[in-house]
Amino acid sequence: MDMTDKSSAVPQILIVDDVDANLMILENIIQEMGYIPKCATSANEAVALIAESRPQLILLDVFMPEMNGYEFCERLKEKPATKGIPIIFISAADSSEDRVKGFKLGAVDYIGKPFEATEVIMRVRNHVKIYEMQQEMERLNRRLHTVINNQARRIEEEQKTILYALAALTEEQSKGEGHLERVAYNCRLLAQSLQFSPGFMEEISESFINTIEVASRLHDIGSFYTPYDILGKPGELSAEEMEIVRKHVSQGAEILERVYSNTPGNSFLPMAIEIARYHHARWDGSGYPDGISGKDIPLSARIVMVVDVYDTLTGERCYGKTYGREEGLEMVRAESGIHFDPEIVDVFLKVGRQLQCSG
Repeated sequence: MDMTDKSSAVPQILIVDDVDANLMILENIIQEMGYIPKCATSANEAVALIAESRPQLILLDVFMPEMNGYEFCERLKEKPATKGIPIIFISAADSSEDRVKGFKLGAVDYIGKPFEATEVIMRVRNHVKIYEMQQEMERLNRRLHTVINNQARRIEEEQKTILYALAALTEEQSKGEGHLERVAYNCRLLAQSLQFSPGFMEEISESFINTIEVASRLHDIGSFYTPYDILGKPGELSAEEMEIVRKHVSQGAEILERVYSNTPGNSFLPMAIEIARYHHARWDGSGYPDGISGKDIPLSARIVMVVDVYDTLTGERCYGKTYGREEGLEMVRAESGIHFDPEIVDVFLKVGRQLQCSG
């Protein structure tokens, strides 16, 4: 039913009855109440009137040609646009079974014929007031929902701003210009792709995807404590230098834990903490810290691990050498099941051409 709500401030009451005398009496009662009566002698006429302007209440007879009142009521209650309109049956079919049937179909009241004008007035007025209160409550709920959503978006943006500022502290020490942006983009892309993989459908939600895009930027926050001459050193690091570098995972997690203790409402930080701590853990347990391996490594860290290494390989500062896209993908493939989760690598390679890289 293509129906537009053009209801005015004065309540409109739709009267549906195939007996002209009943229509006339009910129309006069409604007019004297100060409401606007709309009259129909069949369900089809009623549908046309509802399409023009939605009534605040329907007075409905049971016995009508083409479609009886019960069938018409049932159809109205099936449609989202009309299911909320209160219906009062006014009928000579006034047995307890008739009333029960009407209520089961969604009617709010049942008046037997012959009816008293006073009874019609009282019941119509009560149900119009109830309907208006329900409509007002729905409007208030929608307004409140909008306010809450806007507030939630503002809070989320504030949370992101704090974390972006923290990430900027290590931007200069990161693996080339744009590294953090590419990691964030590629983590989101990989997480979205993994969402459709049977092994990850239960773990990866839209919230997970949105969170990892922000949290992944902080994976190297601990490098803030690592001397720049070590981070920028060409060639391999000494054992002593490597030990210093390894500390950045615990240092990064500690930084973020301190921030989280002061801003416990920040929804991005719990994942950022686990990423900072475990993004150098390896699938085979040879990484750091703690020798953690396999699926004991948080999923967020396993995703960032692949993306971070790939961007380092194809970036501007991979120990003095930069690899192309295809070379980088092949190097990731070679470490599947050793450095990386093989299921993640499979999906990563499938979306390889969509990944951002500096080259």
